[in-house]
Amino acid sequence: MKYLTLIIVVSTLVLSCQKNIEIDENRLFIKGGIKSGLVISKVKDNRFKKDNKSFPLLYSIIEKARLKINGEGISATYNYGEEEHFFNKKAFEYKSELYFNIKNDFYEWTLEKPTSNKTYEKLPINLEKEHWYIIHNITFRGSNSYLRFYINKNGEFEYDDLKYVMVSPI
Repeated sequence: MKYLTLIIVVSTLVLSCQKNIEIDENRLFIKGGIKSGLVISKVKDNRFKKDNKSFPLLYSIIEKARLKINGEGISATYNYGEEEHFFNKKAFEYKSELYFNIKNDFYEWTLEKPTSNKTYEKLPINLEKEHWYIIHNITFRGSNSYLRFYINKNGEFEYDDLKYVMVSPI
């Protein structure tokens, strides 16, 4: 019994150590599921001095792509301001992993900058080395969150965990 308790505690700790979000050149993982409306923006650093690795407060958006859940049998409603999806009138099971370079069933992309009505099965933005990116409109545990990440010259993704959008109650 003593060992069973130890195994349960260690298993719980190991499973809880997984980050809330993970990203690399092939996929995006968000614990709890990836919902419609997520936006990935490629930004240009407009700082004069670019020697530090902090996110540029002076930036302009180069490209922006929005994720949508769509397809035959998919419907959506709003519940307390949050969009909920259904597949054949049953609750839609949001995927926790989204792949950038292959088709993801019921997930599609649109380009917002430049504006386009065309939909894409794969992420229409090229993730390039030595660029900053922002992922907006991440719904995590009922809150709006975002992620800033940088791809260094070696192709490694540098980022922290999710950041929450802070809204004043006033």
